[in-house]
Amino acid sequence: MREPGVALAGALARDQGGLAIVTCPDLDLRDWLVREVESLVSIDANSFRTISVTGALKHPDRMALLVPIDEAEVVRDLDGSRDQALNPPRTQPIVLFLLRHGDGHRTLATEAPSAWSWASGSDVDPEKLAELDVDAERASFTTDTGQSPEDWLIPWRAGQLPRTQENYTRAFWAMTLEQT
Repeated sequence: MREPGVALAGALARDQGGLAIVTCPDLDLRDWLVREVESLVSIDANSFRTISVTGALKHPDRMALLVPIDEAEVVRDLDGSRDQALNPPRTQPIVLFLLRHGDGHRTLATEAPSAWSWASGSDVDPEKLAELDVDAERASFTTDTGQSPEDWLIPWRAGQLPRTQENYTRAFWAMTLEQT
């Protein structure tokens, strides 16, 4: 099973100046997912929220969390702005939040080949968390780190571990598996 938090971190790291798409089951969960992405990424990403492609393109050195009001319009704008988004080259990605089965996904599939290609391989569907085998994943985490998720989180929360992309990903994973 590919954990969505790890998949998202991989999508963000894979193409630093690219486009990552996060699929959201509903509007309430979308707000939560935006906050999760903000907590997952490095402070150096200097992330900010915007509702428009124009807003996202203004700061190529900052991670744009694009939370559209009109998904179809934003997808069309992204499709027409790909060259503009790549020149000057972005050093941080644009993260687009779209509702599952919404207008944005339909437009992406039918009217926006450039945006679809740009995001290819960098799309994440967090609903896959429902498929999580917690016992197996906790055992895997313990094998990989030599510590349980709870034990690994103690030095992380105390600020004693380096704030690397790998550790941000591991922290997200540990918090997902943490037993309270």
